[in-house]
Parts: sequence; structure tokens; C-alpha cells
Amino acid sequence: MAGLKLPTYILEYTTKTIDAVLSQTALEGNEVEIDVYERMDASKKHTASGIRVKGDGDMFRVSVKTASGSHSDDWNYTILRESAGRSRKMKK
Repeated sequence: MAGLKLPTYILEYTTKTIDAVLSQTALEGNEVEIDVYERMDASKKHTASGIRVKGDGDMFRVSVKTASGSHSDDWNYTILRESAGRSRKMKK
């Protein structure tokens, strides 16, 4: 049985990220810009692209390009939208 693979980059729920994840642009499957930080060092923040990938499960692919290369992680889009919605309410 394969183990759970933790993402390398975590979404930072800034206003920009919340608005992007909840946007019509993301809902339609177009690329949006989001903020992320490294799982192993939260002080290392990056700008990433995210795109909704429809198919087996509704996924949101987060792609990060840094000096050390490119990396992508898939997140459940429904859960991300719910988390972004809760974060938006808490920021108001």
C-alpha cells in the first residue's frame, strides 16, 4: 500500500489566494495566480499558478517554479473552495 504523499507547497490563504480559488476564472478551469509557502519552511513564500483539473475527482493543480526547479501538487478542488470560503468569512 502506497503511503500518503504530503504536498511540498501549501496554499497561503491570503486575500489574493482566496479570491483566485473562489473566482469564476478558476471555476471554469483557467489558470489563476496564488500564494504558497514551503511545507518544510513557512518563511519561504512563493507565487504559484493554480488550475482546476476536471476528470477523476475535481482537482486543483498547484505549480510552483523556483530556482531549484518546478513542482506540482494536486489538491481536492471542493475542499479548497470550502476552506477559501471559510477563510474569507473569517477575514471580514
